[in-house]
Amino acid sequence: MPTRREFLAFSAGAAMIPGLPLGRGQEAEPSALVTGKARPLKYEEIKGFLSKDQLSPHHQAHYGGAIKSLGQIEAELEGADRSKANANYSAVRELKREQVHAVNSVILHELYFDGMTPEPKDPGEASLEALKKRFGSLDKWVEDFKAAAVAARGWAVLAWQPVNGRLYNVVTDVHDVGPMVLGIPLVVIDCYEHAFYVDYKNRKGDYVSAYPKFIAWTEVERRIRQVK
Repeated sequence: MPTRREFLAFSAGAAMIPGLPLGRGQEAEPSALVTGKARPLKYEEIKGFLSKDQLSPHHQAHYGGAIKSLGQIEAELEGADRSKANANYSAVRELKREQVHAVNSVILHELYFDGMTPEPKDPGEASLEALKKRFGSLDKWVEDFKAAAVAARGWAVLAWQPVNGRLYNVVTDVHDVGPMVLGIPLVVIDCYEHAFYVDYKNRKGDYVSAYPKFIAWTEVERRIRQVK
């Protein structure tokens, strides 16, 4: 039976991550979906990849902004007139859609920030085994993941699909357009320009190419072992 926190995360619209605690000791530092407050970054910069000038506004304005928006949306939903709901246009329709957009943004940002490290290590045994089984090798997964990230307008996600037990590199163009239903994210990269433009300008490919070197494989290993 799911815990209260898992149920809240799922019922709020986070179809991508049923049952997946969001990193680095969930009991000590739960998601902003639970607390309403942003989780702090574990680092100020990632040398050789992302500067403080890049990371700080991304964390504050985009992750923090999603948390603030979610609070406003849910407050408006409390007073929305359900009797006027319709599929063409209504306050209920727009607020419900934006609620999912904001929830997914909060979760994806938490997975993204927690999934990077300034002190990279080699992938763990479970990570290597899972990637080799699905893609043939770590290098082949990296090649496919980078292609997905370059093609993505919003996010690229390595997701585990519990229905068939397979891994997929998923392209998500907007927070609520493209997530794989029931797919549990293991590796997440933010592909919006705000994630890289300060450091890389319009060189998205350079940002994507550098990303795999700074994956927090300890965190990925934890996620994989939790769902396998």
